Amino acid sequence: MSGAGHDRCGRGPAGLSDLTGLGQSDLVVLMIARYFFQSFAQPEAEGWLRAISGAEQVMGREAGPHVVCAVLRSVQQMRAARRNHFNFSNPDCPGCAARLCGHERLFLNTFRAVRRGRIADAEAHAMLLCEGNATEGLIVAMGDLCAALPSAPVRPSVERQPLH
Repeated sequence: MSGAGHDRCGRGPAGLSDLTGLGQSDLVVLMIARYFFQSFAQPEAEGWLRAISGAEQVMGREAGPHVVCAVLRSVQQMRAARRNHFNFSNPDCPGCAARLCGHERLFLNTFRAVRRGRIADAEAHAMLLCEGNATEGLIVAMGDLCAALPSAPVRPSVERQPLH
């Protein structure tokens, strides 16, 4: 896993956000996942602590820890399947955090497709995310994540809304 640097990222001001159009559940999952990505890329940053505290702030002390564990299980399933680096935006840099990396987009598209009950779409996104390796564990973990999110029940969607 590799993320952009904080103060020295050189990207400048964020400008338009890549996060426009994401719902609150998407943003919460992305925030938690990014802090776990950071924890694996830079253990000394202890991003997992901010994942927990951020989830509790947004979701409360009851739901927050369940969602954090569900996101971690999804991240771990992805990590077990992938062979190459996972690129993510630095959650501690406002400019970087406003941008969605391609790998993060695939992670969120998998989550969103599972949440909408569009398993074939989820499998397609997961296949790309997992680099052609087994995706079953990730799909199951994403289903558990959807169930843990009180504001994101697993439901079919009339329209397909991937992130572009």
